[in-house]
Amino acid sequence: MCSQNDLEGQAPNPLNPEFFDLLDQDFIDYYNKHLAWMPKTHLLSIEEMRKNGHKYASPWCRDFSNEEFVKDIKLAADDGYLFTARCYYPDDKKSTFGIGPYPVYINFHGGGWTFGGLTGDAEICMAIRDRLGILVMDIDYRLSPENAFGTGADDALAAVKWVHQNGSEINAQGDCISIGGISAGGHICATIQQLARDADLPLRLAILSVPAVIYEGDFRKPSDAPFESWVENQNAPCLNWERSKFFQQHYNPKNSAERAEFDSRPICYKSPLYGELRGLCDTFICTAERDPLRDEGELYGLKLAQLGVRVSIRRYTNVPHPFMHMAPIKKAQMYLEDICSELGRVISPRAAS
Repeated sequence: MCSQNDLEGQAPNPLNPEFFDLLDQDFIDYYNKHLAWMPKTHLLSIEEMRKNGHKYASPWCRDFSNEEFVKDIKLAADDGYLFTARCYYPDDKKSTFGIGPYPVYINFHGGGWTFGGLTGDAEICMAIRDRLGILVMDIDYRLSPENAFGTGADDALAAVKWVHQNGSEINAQGDCISIGGISAGGHICATIQQLARDADLPLRLAILSVPAVIYEGDFRKPSDAPFESWVENQNAPCLNWERSKFFQQHYNPKNSAERAEFDSRPICYKSPLYGELRGLCDTFICTAERDPLRDEGELYGLKLAQLGVRVSIRRYTNVPHPFMHMAPIKKAQMYLEDICSELGRVISPRAAS
């Protein structure tokens, strides 16, 4: 195994030395084995990433589309665009809910509104399905820069509406919907919390994992952010200031028309933290100590609590932004236990006879 000094000299993406003593050893071991040797994707063009996405995919990306109990369906956004929703069905011989209908958890993947798809969260989706015996639906929402910022949230809302109104078509309980997402997916989840409340679409639970809850597209340096965690973790592994700038370049409005359209949207599309938070569904918020997004996620949770929303906030120490994807590390295992416990609390006990 290479030493840390060897990695610094050979690997294209070694850990920053200032974080050696700030991270769990099992994360460092995972990073050095799987991530240090990957290129810094924020130094690549978006065209290269789109053309050769499999080449740069994170080690946890998996395609389970050909597995038993996995089915892709097409849903329509309000503008007519068709997007894919991947449904992970439980084994009815093992599920508490038997042959259904099943409670449903709708997932919105991360990737800075620019990367990602139906492989990034697949292992987590499968794990939730297997532990709880519920239907998990993963949404392949539209990305930037090909689409204006906010379009992905439109797709996400369309998915929630469709399941609420047509759940029986996929053997789901349309009145037992929970949602969740990681990173940019957490931002979308927070947006949908507010839009669903306004549209009288009841949700059981929202799981916001390492979420962005303010619009960072106007920041020019870490200290522009109103949170110390952006300065403290500006050189952190996996998500840092350089990578954030890359995403900004691609999701920021590209012309005056896009800017005008974006500014006309409700504030929750841009910065859920500054939206109307009263009356939101139960919420679980996961933050990571070595993540630039840590403080804003925790503040979102505190504001919910102040307004009477049932919320749990957990900070996972000594790990960075996407730790929950790294199944061998202890904090990732704790995270999976935590979110399944929260979901288990709210899902309907109703099962088919």
